[in-house]
Amino acid sequence: MLKKSWILRVVVIMLSLLLVGCGNNNEIKEDTADEENIVEVVKEPVEVETVALDVESNPALRRGNVLTVAQSGFDGIFNPVLYSSDPDSKIVDLVFNSLIKINSNGEYVADLATWDVSDDKLTYTFSIIPGIKFHNGQELTAADVAFTYYVIADIDYDGPRGSLVQDIQGVKEYRIGESDSISGIKIVDDYTISFTIKEPNVKKLADFCYGILNEDYYSYQSIEGLRSKNVAPVGTGPMKFELYELGQYVELSTFDDYFEGRPYIDGVIYKVIPDDFVAEAINAGEVDVARASANLYNYDTMTEAGIAEVQEYLGNSYRYIGFNLRLDKFSDKRVRQALWYGLNVKDYVDAQWQGFAAPCLGPISPVSWAYPDTDDLTVYDFNPSKAKDLLKEAGWTDTDGDGFLDKDGQKFTIEWTSYTEFDWPINLINLAKENWGDLGIEVTENMMDFHAVTDTVYVKQDFEVYNMSWNLSLDPDPTDIFGEEADVPGGYNAVGYYNARANEIFRLGRGEYDQGVRQALYNEWMTIANDDVPYIFISIGTVINGVNNRVHNLELDTYEDVSKQILDIELDYID
Repeated sequence: MLKKSWILRVVVIMLSLLLVGCGNNNEIKEDTADEENIVEVVKEPVEVETVALDVESNPALRRGNVLTVAQSGFDGIFNPVLYSSDPDSKIVDLVFNSLIKINSNGEYVADLATWDVSDDKLTYTFSIIPGIKFHNGQELTAADVAFTYYVIADIDYDGPRGSLVQDIQGVKEYRIGESDSISGIKIVDDYTISFTIKEPNVKKLADFCYGILNEDYYSYQSIEGLRSKNVAPVGTGPMKFELYELGQYVELSTFDDYFEGRPYIDGVIYKVIPDDFVAEAINAGEVDVARASANLYNYDTMTEAGIAEVQEYLGNSYRYIGFNLRLDKFSDKRVRQALWYGLNVKDYVDAQWQGFAAPCLGPISPVSWAYPDTDDLTVYDFNPSKAKDLLKEAGWTDTDGDGFLDKDGQKFTIEWTSYTEFDWPINLINLAKENWGDLGIEVTENMMDFHAVTDTVYVKQDFEVYNMSWNLSLDPDPTDIFGEEADVPGGYNAVGYYNARANEIFRLGRGEYDQGVRQALYNEWMTIANDDVPYIFISIGTVINGVNNRVHNLELDTYEDVSKQILDIELDYID
């Protein structure tokens, strides 16, 4: 028979939200909420409609009330302060809750706690919702929150979250042994804790979006002791950890005492399936949800049997070509503009991603609240004639009639450093050889594996041109990528970009708490980058997911994944 659960609606109403570096433009609030969450629980019976379920055509119906999701693999570090891979984060997000979270609009909202920020923007005070239970039955208190951030501040901590605490007062003294406590972390009472930082930081809220550890369960004598529980995590999340089989799957079960109400489903299994086979797995009903590489083959394969749909959306990311601006031949922006005009990017994007990518005009994705009106931006449509004119203005001409441009006795050549794991860079290089060759520029490739490219570009800074892509954070501050201070070996400003006004915008943006003002600043930055062309911005990637028809109330989007909608998901199944 068809199973349907009773509806348990948990409505968490934030009366006002802190919109710092996120959210919609027309919902600007400079200060934070100080009202309590209002939690309303309403049970309504659902009238069950009899539906014919064809288990022969859709084998997924036999899996019962458990959601199965495809995943390429796991590192097995299921700890919110230690994990570094995206697959591991999927498990962490279901097993743990954080003080605050990001909603579907890209806004920070309450998760375990509401918050308030002092007038001087230095102290963040969190009011924890009483009665929240860990999976071991213990109640979450401020002591658990403090313990979590003390773990990150431990002198022996070697995980990737160190930056979360480095600006908290007293952390430096604690790490070097001058103090046995952190002055900037204060437990006010069982349900109230405050964090005081050294100077205002508009992006600080992001540091409170990581899961909270249970102090009793995770207490340790050494960091290795903490790591020993990576594959046996205990959190407050809607799903409890059951089993991890290396290279096969992760099994989770529903937490009946979850503070926002029990999910409708009985569990989730993340099944390891190589990327090349996820589309076929969706089509065969082997999994319920799977993200596949965005192309027509995968799209058609996932919908071929008629038992699944494809959900797609733009990602908060972009692909690009980067120039080494330290080299004389790339120092003139007219040359960089010419190279953009002289590359048939539009036709390339259409052919390469078959409609599953959008043109990119600058370093902010259209999904961001900081994305500007594109009428103010230059669209670099393929225009070889304009490219030649710009190159001539910059002094590049064919003085000896050999068909190649030269300047001051130097032939215009470009060595392109790239990686071999994907075909899009290879196809782009081949296009550049043709298009830029027609302009009188010789292009050669320097191919290596991806990790070698990152070392060559970011550490050694020994390149002329390279290609890469950025997955962007929620906050649009570009300092880590384009800021002057990031132009160091190992820094992300590998191209050596410097613009005085841009750096001023970055500084102003980091200290501005009015989102409307910040948006205007980043709109100006987008215009500068579009004109300066530190990169040739290639495309914004589309994400596609196959979803079995038995899955209801799951709408995947940029800020909406399975973990964010786990309370709403319902499944059809045969008992």
